[in-house]
Amino acid sequence: METLLASRIELTPRPYQNHAPVLVCGMVGHCPGRVRKQRLFDLPEAVDAIRAAGFGTRLEALRSADDAIFHLPVPLNSSAEFHDIFPDAASSGTDYQSTLAGANAWLPGCVDDFFANGGTRLWIVAVPEEKGHEAFLPAPDTVLHDTSTLRGVASLLVIPAIGLLALPDLERLQIPANLPGIPEPDYAREAPQFMPCSTPPPKAVTAPEAASSNPTEPMATAALLRQILPWLCQHRPDIQCLWSVPLTYDQDRQIPAASSRALEAIGKIAVTPAGHRLRQVQFVFPYLTNARGRPVSSCGVLAGAQSGVAQTNGPWRSIAGRILVTSGDPFPPQSIPAQQTLRQHPGISVITRKPRGVMLDDERLTVPALHPDDYSRSRLSGRYDAFRSAEVMRFLGHLRRQLQRLGETLVFRVDYRDPTPRLALENFFGQLHRLGALRGKLPEEAFRVKQLQLQEGAAVFEIMLAPALPIDRIRLTFTNRHGEWQGEVQDE
Repeated sequence: METLLASRIELTPRPYQNHAPVLVCGMVGHCPGRVRKQRLFDLPEAVDAIRAAGFGTRLEALRSADDAIFHLPVPLNSSAEFHDIFPDAASSGTDYQSTLAGANAWLPGCVDDFFANGGTRLWIVAVPEEKGHEAFLPAPDTVLHDTSTLRGVASLLVIPAIGLLALPDLERLQIPANLPGIPEPDYAREAPQFMPCSTPPPKAVTAPEAASSNPTEPMATAALLRQILPWLCQHRPDIQCLWSVPLTYDQDRQIPAASSRALEAIGKIAVTPAGHRLRQVQFVFPYLTNARGRPVSSCGVLAGAQSGVAQTNGPWRSIAGRILVTSGDPFPPQSIPAQQTLRQHPGISVITRKPRGVMLDDERLTVPALHPDDYSRSRLSGRYDAFRSAEVMRFLGHLRRQLQRLGETLVFRVDYRDPTPRLALENFFGQLHRLGALRGKLPEEAFRVKQLQLQEGAAVFEIMLAPALPIDRIRLTFTNRHGEWQGEVQDE
């Protein structure tokens, strides 16, 4: 926010949160240009949240010295707060520049898209550009209870409220520097005219090369997943990560397309014993264009819509078929057969443009959102395909966070023989059943809470529930038999 009235009045944009956020998002990316650290310290609620997350020592070092703000999670309630702290992030050039993705960071635009689509609470982590891909990945010596060792994604894993994760500028680094875009038709052809032999021939116009001063080669998708998924699976199995499929150049069609190597790598990981880890990643394609026609990550738009829908309708609701707030178009555009192919195998959430606007075709996962012990059975049977839905994974992550919070509340207040915890759990799941999160006509068909007596002085509860599964497709069949039309409905 610009300084007003000759520096006598300064406005600090901090909207009031009426309700606790249901689905909190975290983003890691680049913030080039100036950093107004004092504007961060003018937000007491944000400072308290950073200290509560365990970064008090790093925050004090930032206040007393001229240290960078890298790898420090910052909570935001609006995009105005982001631009107030990082006023040049949206316009300053970046070290990595590419012909297709341009020379600006993607994080600022994703922050705007997140709040424009109804997002509530967002934590951002700025990372140094000169470190390339390494800045986003956890360090080998990372210890989660020691915040001084946290880097990139690991800086967000220690914040219990976060349920969504996006890495927009890591996606930007995955676009090759010299990857061309869709060629525009050449309508401005000059009419032939007479030229004397003494006239020098016109110079050929060539496409501008990427102006990257520090070119970074994209990493293999499998290598990136191997460095991120184990951390999510071990420490934060409740987090879902949005990930755009990288681009490559289709020589046959002469346009950018989804990388076949990345799709093959995802498919190979899915059939391995560690394939269940992919349930925490929602792969999306294609990208969206910004105001200048360049492709940018769609994760900000999707994360904001998921956060907004979770706040109003519950985290078990899908955003598929809802109009997304964006002025861009899907890039590159996908034909209907290509959309069906990506959706079925390996399982990509496809963004499409309909007459009503831009929307997500389906919230698809590459593997079912099941426990690792059940994953091997799901690969042998198609009856678990209904669990290949991102909203099911978000709901299960929401349950983990809610039960963790409930357990921390009761652990020092209630005796293990007291029936209060069991009654609290039954009331909690009963409310979810009334809201439509669990299937079944009666509560006893939707969930079951059983207290186990494993050892003296311990309260152990076994919870079985039936989450409401989304209807993947409805097929209507009309048959004319002897002049009479008969209809049949079949769910798939």
